[in-house]
This record gives sequence, structure tokens and C-alpha cells, in this order.
Amino acid sequence: MKFFFDNNLSPHMARGIDGMSGVVADVSEVRHLSDLFPRNTPDVVWIERLNETGPWCILSIDRFKKAHDAEREALRRSGHTVFVLDPQWAKQSYWLQCERLVRWWPQILEQSRLVSAGAFRVPWSHVGSSKFHAIKL
Repeated sequence: MKFFFDNNLSPHMARGIDGMSGVVADVSEVRHLSDLFPRNTPDVVWIERLNETGPWCILSIDRFKKAHDAEREALRRSGHTVFVLDPQWAKQSYWLQCERLVRWWPQILEQSRLVSAGAFRVPWSHVGSSKFHAIKL
């Protein structure tokens, strides 16, 4: 599995998750947008370029609601699995985001193994029975 962190998440967070995922046999790479593209690359461009080496599991805080139709259509066609972090994530400090992502990471890995595409909202709140919510892009 390959994971891609959108520009609205820290590259340091992606590198930390990459390091911690070294013990997970089926995680082949974790990359941040800035590892593969210029930071100002439009969403539709990087989504389509990821298709060349996909499928990927994409993590983003961007809700893709204000995105124009081309971006949403590119995501639908891509075959990528998308994890959209609830807007509440953006209101938290870097360290709290890191802590919560580490807590969610085993479930993100499991969901990524179970599906080959789709979009899921990752709530901020995490309790023992927390679940993803399927969303339509």
C-alpha cells in the first residue's frame, strides 16, 4: 500500500508515519505531496499523475467540496482510496494532529486493506468503537 499526504498536512507528519510504518509489511511508501510535486501543484494535476503509479491512499483535510468538478471527477476516476480528515483536525495544533493520526493509523491501514477505492471521513474523536463514514466526492 502507498499513502499520499496532501499539502494541507505537514510533510513532517508524513515522514513520521512513514518511519513508524516500517514495521508494517504491506506499506511500501508514505509520501507527502512535496516529496513528489511542487507544493503549488493543483489538485487535479497530482491526482492524475498519481494514477501513473497508483493506486494510492490519499489523506487530506481538504473536503473537496469547494473543488471544481474536475477535481472531484479525477478522484472518482482515479481508483484511489481517500481519507478526508474532519474539519476539526485543522483547528488542532500540530502535535495534537500527530497524536490523533497515530491513534487512527491502525484503522486507516485496516480500511485500506479492505477496500480498493472510495472516500471516507476520519472523525477527530477517537474512542474504542470509532468508525469511518463513507462519503461521496
